Amino acid sequence: MIEWIIGAALLAGGLFGTGKTKRPGASPASSPREDYPAKVSEWRSRWQPTVDRSRWIPKSMASRIIARFPPPKRSGMSFPWLGGDRFEQELLAEFATHNVAYLARQKERLKPFFDTVEKNPLTDDQMDGCICMDDAVQIVAAAGSGKTSTMVARVGYALHEGLVKPEQILVLAFNRAVAEELQSRINARLAGFAGIDAVTVKTFNAFGLGVIGKATGRKPSLAEWAEPGRDGAMIVEIIDDMRSSDDKFRHDWDLFRTVFGRDIGSWNEPAQANAYRDGRRGILTANGEIVKSEEERMIADWLFYHGVHYQYERPYEHDTATEHHRQYRPDFFYPEIDLYHEHFALNEKGQAPAHFGGDYLDGVRWKRELHAEKGTRLFETTSYEIRNADGFANLAAELKRSGILLQYGPDRQTKGQRPVTTEQLAATIRIFQQHVKSNGLSHQQLREAAAKDTRGHADRLTRFLALFERIADEWERRLREADCIDFDDMLLMAIDHIESGRFASPYMMVLADEFQDTSRAKVRLLKALLTNAGEEAHLCVVGDDWQGINRFAGADISVMTEFEKVFDNSTRLMLSTTFRCPAQLCEASSAFVQANPRQIRKTVETTNSYTKKSLHAFAAETQSLALARLEQDLQSMYDFARSGRLNTDSGDRISVMMLGRYNNDEPRGWQRWKRRFGDLLSIEYRTVHSSKGLEADYVMLLNVVEGMMGFPSQITDDPILQIAMPEPDPYPLAEERRLFYVALTRARRQVRIYTLFDSPSRFLIELARTGAVEIETEEGVLSPCPKCGCGTMRRYDGQYGPFEACSTHPRCDFKRNLSVESPRVAAPSNRVRIAHPMSAGDSCPTCGDGLMVVRSGGAYQPFLACSGYPSCKTTAALDGGTEGGATRARTLPG
Repeated sequence: MIEWIIGAALLAGGLFGTGKTKRPGASPASSPREDYPAKVSEWRSRWQPTVDRSRWIPKSMASRIIARFPPPKRSGMSFPWLGGDRFEQELLAEFATHNVAYLARQKERLKPFFDTVEKNPLTDDQMDGCICMDDAVQIVAAAGSGKTSTMVARVGYALHEGLVKPEQILVLAFNRAVAEELQSRINARLAGFAGIDAVTVKTFNAFGLGVIGKATGRKPSLAEWAEPGRDGAMIVEIIDDMRSSDDKFRHDWDLFRTVFGRDIGSWNEPAQANAYRDGRRGILTANGEIVKSEEERMIADWLFYHGVHYQYERPYEHDTATEHHRQYRPDFFYPEIDLYHEHFALNEKGQAPAHFGGDYLDGVRWKRELHAEKGTRLFETTSYEIRNADGFANLAAELKRSGILLQYGPDRQTKGQRPVTTEQLAATIRIFQQHVKSNGLSHQQLREAAAKDTRGHADRLTRFLALFERIADEWERRLREADCIDFDDMLLMAIDHIESGRFASPYMMVLADEFQDTSRAKVRLLKALLTNAGEEAHLCVVGDDWQGINRFAGADISVMTEFEKVFDNSTRLMLSTTFRCPAQLCEASSAFVQANPRQIRKTVETTNSYTKKSLHAFAAETQSLALARLEQDLQSMYDFARSGRLNTDSGDRISVMMLGRYNNDEPRGWQRWKRRFGDLLSIEYRTVHSSKGLEADYVMLLNVVEGMMGFPSQITDDPILQIAMPEPDPYPLAEERRLFYVALTRARRQVRIYTLFDSPSRFLIELARTGAVEIETEEGVLSPCPKCGCGTMRRYDGQYGPFEACSTHPRCDFKRNLSVESPRVAAPSNRVRIAHPMSAGDSCPTCGDGLMVVRSGGAYQPFLACSGYPSCKTTAALDGGTEGGATRARTLPG
């Protein structure tokens, strides 16, 4: 139901003073206000004919009446608690009461229409979305809630009720594919309406071009190289040309790419490990070491690319191990000059981050005193210095004074983490440029925004903006040289023509799809259209801020949360019933995405009756074993489908969508699976971005690991983009969180997540920590660390027996002892080996519930295992074959 109607209706009833209630002690003959009720009655009689009570009364009607028909004044009366002009508030309440009743009547009267306009009858929320004709309506639609059906039905409702003519309707879409789908749906479902072909359905870009052509009689020339998909290549070309012609630019670009290209996070937030080597988890450097923080990684990379020989955490030359201290290992040691280098996590006030603990400053003092006592040379850097320009300048000066020759070489062969590529950084530049142009920001405004940034890495921001300014200026020069504009310029030109009146909008109803993917320039265009068409025009936008994943295309998620601020007399409705995901997926995904407090709150309900476990996760030791597990799961699905125990709800085959964060997550040779299982399973691979709007029975989410090219990506969701946004979202990895939500909500039955034992994604650990999923391994379950919640518990054999410790050590120091008898995993040993060969599809002789399904992968020959794994670990030789190893069966879909 529409929330504002209910709230406003509570104000109705008697707020207009009619004179029936008298003030105690007042004499009718002597009251100076005796004629006030008559004035109110006369005032109402003047505006009443302008209100059509056979239709929905929009919110703006109240303010329009007040403006055209000034109400009578009565001295001494005020209602400050109403929050504004009391007459306008009273009118809003009166019209809200009307709309509540009107809404109910329309739902009953038009039930045959609402039941048939789309393939399925509309829900109560969808009908609200059709009937509400406030000036600006925002429909927040949950994943799989039928937003396209609502848009089509809203167009049909407006035509059915004679509110507008077909040629007065404009539908704007995010891209060409969505526009074509909407056009097709409108033409098919509303074919019975005369002139339905006159409804305009276009992308924002196509519409903008049309506006300019109509207003000027000449369409502008768009630079072909500025088109989406080709614009990134032009940025790379500009960079290459400038690197070739300008030595300073080449040095600045390469230094940024190799050392500063990756965000190092906020000073007061724990670092996220991205690698595991030699029993140590942390941050991987270009030289191959595992270091404790991103700041140390940046220092190590700066040293590596400048050709400085260093040793990381080499034992101090003096024995310092005592009852209270282990052997001291300074951060960096430069053997050629006998110089120790400690990097202290201290801010400008000499304070340490809260999560470092109270004894950190004691350790700083101890190290300084130790070097002074032993007479060893110590050079210090701090977080504050290294995040500002002084840090590396001071380090370079100290090394040069000591006789080190700095020779920067961006092409040095790395042993560890590779630098950000020119293509990756160029993509970030292009995204940033689109937001800058959409928001009309100058270079000076960007510098001012960077100066106010609270993340505290001023040096990186300054370097980035210096590079961006030169690249952006060259982009504009090339546009001028070609006498062309880009799409951002085109939208701004179209907006100017609409706002100035040079373009007269014929559209009384405007609908915009995928509003969460809209830029601020597009919002300005919508507002201009609404104003241009006059007070009777309506705007309706449909979107889901939880699925805002196109920041790379200039989208700004804040347009969803700020809608009511931008558009006067607006109303927000919810489509909170999904027809897609099972209840478990709805609950887990909703809680996950709403961890970001900036996302719009809503409770998603489902019509999906699937009751079996719908979220699974599996951790393998290697990528090849993870793919082997995926193949086994596909084989199990196939066996179940062949035996008739797994059916599809729609179509002739069970749909399986494999999703990856990147194109290169696509499993090699997966077309072989498509051929092998294709008669019963429809298998496809997509990136999560390209899966938006799609669904499948089963979703296999691949390579959900921690790392630079993991999920979440630590490259594409660069916080530096926030500088170009008027309302930045400071929540860490907010866009990647929404992308993960999209991945979780593609499934009608199950999502199966595949990760690695040594590097599970922080997103997956978060789901496990909240109890939404268990991360299975070959032998048990991977448990989140109870202290930090970021790492997982690992077993080690120590001097005093077995113990468990957090995988993020040394960042998290949690550990607990295990008894000597404790198994390496908390899993029951219930393996059963059937002596005689069996056939695929036979019932399991141990549990009687599962089927014996074929298992294969890795070095093992095909064998049979119970589909009820891990509750039942029965295996058998395949009739006509042999088993060469342990079972790898797992819980399979029902």
